Amino acid sequence: MLSFIHTGDLHLGRPFRRLGSLGKEVRKAQLRSLMNIVDTVKQTRSDFLVVAGDLFDANSVSDKFVKNVMSYFASIAPVPVYIQPGTHDVFDSASVYRTILGSQVLPPNVTIIPEEPSEFRPIPDVAVFASANTTKKGGDRPLRRLSALASKSEAKFKVAVVHASVDVPGLSIDPDEPLISLDEIASSPFDYIAMGHWHKRQAWPLGGTPKALYCGPPETLEFDDVPSPGCVNLVSLGPTITAEEKTVGTYRWVKLGIDVSLVPDMNAIVSRANREAGPNTLLRLELRGSLSSGEEGRLSSGGPGSPGAGEGGSPDGIAGDNASSFDWAAGLSIDDLVNDLRERLEPNFFFVEVDTSRLSFYEPAPGQFPPNSVGRAFHEIMAEKIEIAQDPAEKEILQEALRRGSLYLSGKAGIRS
Repeated sequence: MLSFIHTGDLHLGRPFRRLGSLGKEVRKAQLRSLMNIVDTVKQTRSDFLVVAGDLFDANSVSDKFVKNVMSYFASIAPVPVYIQPGTHDVFDSASVYRTILGSQVLPPNVTIIPEEPSEFRPIPDVAVFASANTTKKGGDRPLRRLSALASKSEAKFKVAVVHASVDVPGLSIDPDEPLISLDEIASSPFDYIAMGHWHKRQAWPLGGTPKALYCGPPETLEFDDVPSPGCVNLVSLGPTITAEEKTVGTYRWVKLGIDVSLVPDMNAIVSRANREAGPNTLLRLELRGSLSSGEEGRLSSGGPGSPGAGEGGSPDGIAGDNASSFDWAAGLSIDDLVNDLRERLEPNFFFVEVDTSRLSFYEPAPGQFPPNSVGRAFHEIMAEKIEIAQDPAEKEILQEALRRGSLYLSGKAGIRS
């Protein structure tokens, strides 16, 4: 059966500034992913390779780096390789591809897609249609022009290569981006549309047989990229068109959200995060919710519901029925919380990032609720109970009940199901 490899959005040379000195390791992994791509071409005996835009992260790359990248593609000659200039390595007057075309580094099996819609024949029964992105903006509709050209072709299988967004009603998409519509996909003469630009594996249309597919970056670039580690599509052309995911990336980027108001202590956060641990895992820990700002805290143990509270019941999978150690982070600043978590997690991950933009310390006050409201009545009743409580343990439980109840009634926290 005829087949080809579809990749795109490699963004080779990306600085990865958020990773600091670790960025160089991910840049090395990007080149490993390219090596894995050409190895996949060989192992699957694919007939050709398409790169759907943004091979490079920018046009400002060194000649040495470009020569190294081209050597990977040369290693699979005579298998044809089609590289489409995208929006990061746009085919403008300063394009790296103009430098490549004017030098001796372009391997004979590699084609740089030109500005005008063009047809290529990697093998007799297959035609590839593509055009370069010449600007980052402009509201271009590339599939329309490619469809007009393809309608004149007699090829048995027609493949388009497009670096653009899908113009989906209801999604917030910049109208100045290169766009293709769902109607254009449905009415096009193509058997497969190899998409680039979105960093998530997606297929369009959502219902029925997919025709336009994004494969995502082969080496993950951000925490929102899917899948992670990255992959390419092995596309088989026959009575049924199939796209099989082939993993080629190294690093796994994980985003984990935890509501701190539902955990028993710091150990629970660390324990849940460590389920994702690995030497090639990057973790973004997103803490949300509210904690007490009292003077005494429990950072790692102590209090009812401390270690051994169980793992069921919480949306984060970490808080059991007894999960409440009452003000476990009281007296702890957000910076202290972040530093403590990083110190305990970093040995188990390649990289750790802690986001506290949705985290706050909270103390209930009657004034936050309007007079004659349920919230004001709840606060007044609980305050009276706290005042007359004699047992310190009972007082502590009532104070925590007031805090959590006020959070729920004010809409600042949800209730576990």
